Amino acid sequence: MDEITAEGGTAIANADSVATEAGGEAIVTAALEAYGRVDILVNNAGILRDAAFKNMTADQFGAVIAVHLTGAFNVTRAVWPIMREQNYGRIVHTTSGTGLFGNFGQTNYGAAKMGLVGMMHVLAIEGARNGITVNAIAPIARTRMTEDIMGEAAKAMDPELVTPVVVYLAHRSCERTAHIYSVGAGKVSRVFIGVTKGIEDPP
Repeated sequence: MDEITAEGGTAIANADSVATEAGGEAIVTAALEAYGRVDILVNNAGILRDAAFKNMTADQFGAVIAVHLTGAFNVTRAVWPIMREQNYGRIVHTTSGTGLFGNFGQTNYGAAKMGLVGMMHVLAIEGARNGITVNAIAPIARTRMTEDIMGEAAKAMDPELVTPVVVYLAHRSCERTAHIYSVGAGKVSRVFIGVTKGIEDPP
């Protein structure tokens, strides 16, 4: 927040938990009271509780789902009627390569992050009539949560290299919706779910 205000912007902080319905509502209410409207939502809250599946507990699984997936639901649910009423909104979910492609020891995280992709697809359909776009990024960046596990690669993973894509997806001129972008180290790639031609029996 200090960094934003130091550059001449305005910002407020809110310590409510996205993992509760009341917390999601409080976050949106705080934004409304400070700025009068909400045009953009970036669902970026997250925690890690990594463990191989044979060692993963229900508490470890539930905690990650609660913050990443339920948290995104809670805040989006609070802002959705506002965006529908004003016939405008930009929502960006933070998914992950773990959800899209898998990673050892992150069953909980992968399930939550792929759940966000499913939410994105549905909300993009439902929001279209009210000018609401919903997209997702899969960032590869150095953060407090990841810097200890990225090793030397962390040096090239400045989070500032992810920001321009988020700004683009949140901009009024961007009409793309239901898109997923892998973003990191200066590279941007679109990720999509595809279906092969397949076979028919009988041909």
